[in-house]
Amino acid sequence: MKLLTRQRSLLAQVVVLPVAMLILSTMIFGGVGDTYPIALVNRGEDNQARKLEEQIRSVGSDLGPYYRVVETDYADAKRKLDRGRLHMLLVIPDDYSDTHRLRMETFNINSDAAKNFRGRLQVVLNHTPVPGASPVLTEEMQSVKPQDVPRSAYLGGSSVLLALFFGATLIAANLFLIEREGGTRKEILLTPLHPAVSGLANVVTATIVSMILSLLPLGLSYWIAQLQVPLGRILVMYLAMIPVLIACGGLGILLGHWLKVFRSAQPLLTVGAIATFFVAGGFTMVAFLPESAQVFSFWWPFSRIFAWFGPYMHGFADLGAGRITGLFGAAVIGLLLLWWAYRGELRLGADRK
Repeated sequence: MKLLTRQRSLLAQVVVLPVAMLILSTMIFGGVGDTYPIALVNRGEDNQARKLEEQIRSVGSDLGPYYRVVETDYADAKRKLDRGRLHMLLVIPDDYSDTHRLRMETFNINSDAAKNFRGRLQVVLNHTPVPGASPVLTEEMQSVKPQDVPRSAYLGGSSVLLALFFGATLIAANLFLIEREGGTRKEILLTPLHPAVSGLANVVTATIVSMILSLLPLGLSYWIAQLQVPLGRILVMYLAMIPVLIACGGLGILLGHWLKVFRSAQPLLTVGAIATFFVAGGFTMVAFLPESAQVFSFWWPFSRIFAWFGPYMHGFADLGAGRITGLFGAAVIGLLLLWWAYRGELRLGADRK
């Protein structure tokens, strides 16, 4: 703990990465609504044109409205469309009640966004009654199920798990490298206690500090990511994560022993954490990923963190006896990795003598 208070900059990366993943993923992919700004020019004066305009303005999903009408003057709308400030310019002509035809102008017809807002317009038209015509499409869609959570809440929970296991690994590796690069390593090797005792203190520190630092993405998840998990379940999840953090701390010490210097350890751990977040169940469920990513997740041990604790956090599943046994097994493996790393340090010290 004293070493960390002297090197506070080492804690910044532990916080910055999960918070960046949370904010960027939530803003871009979080399902917090993707309302398209459009222009709507209604030149019709009859009841059918007014009803169509109301339908366009009000249609939406459980995430929010499909469209946000930001311009109603044709000349201004055309100028903004040509500059790429609008997705679509929709004109309801004055003879709409006779022809039931619309005129649509778009900025880029080749983008996925164009396909999306054109499809939404088709939904509007399918739900707009036309006198004397039978419905073109009848649909029954169940978009929300009782056990569903917002996409942003899923990403928020994943950012908390990322802060926990990434923080424990990085802090343990950093503390080990501080011992080596700061000259503390030689003093530790000369003490009557086995140097692995220092490693145990390292792991305990990494576990405690990573849990404290993870409270920042946790609070942000409640604030901006629609996370609505009861605090009691969060507390149980934190307790169940302790064996995982012990395992990550032991792994961090071993990586520090192998990689020798900060400039090798920190980029590797950071890239590994980002890859785990996106490819192993943090960004989305593993079942939704391509087959190659699913195979990787099956063999990648860290994917279990998202696969086990994500559903538990949101109330989809419980941690059964088998998984709890696996967690304690991971802690034992972490302690063995710690012992192996310090055994290697003793061997290096003997060789130098």
